[in-house]
Amino acid sequence: MERDNNRTGGTVDSWCGKCKMMLAHTIEALVGTKPARVHCNTCNTQHAYKASEPGKRAAKLPGKPRATRYQGLLKGSSAETPKAYSPKERYQSGDVVQHPNFGVGVTTAVKDDTKIEVLFEGGPKVLVHGR
Repeated sequence: MERDNNRTGGTVDSWCGKCKMMLAHTIEALVGTKPARVHCNTCNTQHAYKASEPGKRAAKLPGKPRATRYQGLLKGSSAETPKAYSPKERYQSGDVVQHPNFGVGVTTAVKDDTKIEVLFEGGPKVLVHGR
């Protein structure tokens, strides 16, 4: 939980590698308005600010969720219904396809005469086309 993180000398919760816990820290340096260097109020160790425990994501701030690239491309496409994917068909950048395993995707690039890159919700895939 962030407390008073907009000034040097303020207090912010940060991961302490020595204590192995999220604890209150005093801000020693800022980059813009974000803490950069802190010291632990428990063990007095100085270190870089860490918003969360290593390997875990920081808690999301409340507010409007940010649209992913996939959602933006899908929303920006003019296709009402996706084309059924077939390696025999030819596709252009911006085409919306329905793949039997990966679901709905948007063609983001034509790699060469035989390959396309398609962005699916699970990530990009390179598929064959025009064979």
